[in-house]
This record gives sequence, structure tokens and C-alpha cells, in this order.
Amino acid sequence: MKGDWLQPGTHLDLIGSFRPTMREADDQCVRRGTIFIDTPQALRESGDLTQPMDAGLLTPDDIAGTLPDLCAGTIPGRRTQEEITVFKSVGSALADLTAASVVYRSHGGARAGSSRR
Repeated sequence: MKGDWLQPGTHLDLIGSFRPTMREADDQCVRRGTIFIDTPQALRESGDLTQPMDAGLLTPDDIAGTLPDLCAGTIPGRRTQEEITVFKSVGSALADLTAASVVYRSHGGARAGSSRR
């Protein structure tokens, strides 16, 4: 994604890069957006963040907060209609387990009192 493509009010989810050598978005995306991350690991694992930090374009203090902070309401999300927001996820085992649990249960797994034969 090119930062020049981002219009006011855009929200961008970056969920593909999970290594320091991988990028989904250019430096302009992270410079223009208010950045939220899923976990602090993103600052060490994603090239979308590590590369701009290495270049001096981004610091950990530039991160607005984490997904748990947003969900708990301890930090604000979008503050204006024009604000550009960026969410960077590198994934977590807990998120994977939760998704697997939802899928399993939606297909009849783990019913109370049921037995499989």
C-alpha cells in the first residue's frame, strides 16, 4: 500500500507481514496514520514498523496503543472523521486459538453433554 493513496478518514489493516524483512505498506503509510498494534511483538516482528524505526521515521512512542487498550476503552480510537488510522497485526497464538474455538463450536463441537461415537 502506498501512503499517497490514503484519503482522509481511511482505516488500513495490515495483517500480512510478520517478519522484519516483510512489508505491506510504505513509509508514508505509517507516517500519515495513527498506528495501533495487536501486541508489542509487532514492534519487533513486522517490517512495516521495524524498517521505518530503523530509518528514524518512527519510534515506539509514535504507536497510539494496542488492540487490548482499544477494546478496554483505555485509549481513544479514531478522534476525527478525517484521521487516517492504521492497525498492524502480526498475529498471536491467543487470537488463533480463539478463532479456532469459534469455528469448532459453530460446527457442533464441544456441546455440553454430547458424546462422539
